[in-house]
Amino acid sequence: MSLKPLFRSSTGLTHFWRDNGDGTQAIVSRQPISDILDHNKALTNENDGWSQGGGRMMRRCASIPLALILKWKIEEGWDAFDPAHADKLRRKLNDPDYAYLRTAHWRV
Repeated sequence: MSLKPLFRSSTGLTHFWRDNGDGTQAIVSRQPISDILDHNKALTNENDGWSQGGGRMMRRCASIPLALILKWKIEEGWDAFDPAHADKLRRKLNDPDYAYLRTAHWRV
């Protein structure tokens, strides 16, 4: 199996064309996520997520790498950007197994 670069998005998601060697092909997407997760951890320890100044208009809860959103869409069949799937996203973000995505400590 060989990977041939297709393109890299402005978000850091790199897409490759893969020849599987059995007559089939696939598109493989990769994204370095260590910087995102390090930033999430720093934000989690910073404050409770409320926007600073201007009152309590918005509250930060998570930063999800696009590669993971794509994985959920392909493997689990739901889109984290679709409001109809907000319940699934909420369950993921409240699950301790996904604590590394959180940027503040509070229940979504």
